[in-house]
Amino acid sequence: MKSKIRIFFLSFLGRIIIQLIFYFNKIVIKGEKNLIALLQANEPIMVCVWHGRFLFPSWYLRLITNNIYAIAGKHSDAEIMAQILQYWGYGLIRGSTKKGGKEVIKEMVTHFKKSGIVAITNDGPKGPPCIAKPGSTSIALKNNVKIITVTGSATKCWKINSWDNFLLPKPFGKIQIIISPVMDISKDIINNEVEYVSNFINKYQKQADDLIKSYINENS
Repeated sequence: MKSKIRIFFLSFLGRIIIQLIFYFNKIVIKGEKNLIALLQANEPIMVCVWHGRFLFPSWYLRLITNNIYAIAGKHSDAEIMAQILQYWGYGLIRGSTKKGGKEVIKEMVTHFKKSGIVAITNDGPKGPPCIAKPGSTSIALKNNVKIITVTGSATKCWKINSWDNFLLPKPFGKIQIIISPVMDISKDIINNEVEYVSNFINKYQKQADDLIKSYINENS
């Protein structure tokens, strides 16, 4: 009971803090037309992001659609974020690739068939950071799913001392969110999936970081 009360309190407090942080930042979004086009075409979408930058798409995507799902683990730390996402209107797919992997994939496919969006952290749940785990492109190929990455960066932020270097923006700065075009995939890349997907996500992560660095330099 104490654990449930603690998780409820922390998720409530976390949600308020996150919403205030984004409210007190200047938000700039690049590539939104890429996502809008997919939604208008009623395409199933897989949103890929690194674990340490998951906060940016989590906050943003709920403003665009309500047909969105996130994979959430069942341990206590994951439960805090899961409750925040649930309050924001996300559907939850509980489990991970290691625990209940087949059921997770089965549920993902169910949502894809209804043109849903599923957000995944490709290097989660425990890393190594910024290296994609295999499996996402094969799921996409089998179900005609479009893969994009939605990520971000911030001029003012805390970097949490964790395996994923989790980035938490500070108030009164600028937040840059990037939505990529659809990733080109084919059966030829399956054997080289880890490198291909990692490079794809890193390309747009670097773009977000570079835009923030340029903004800081221009205003310093």
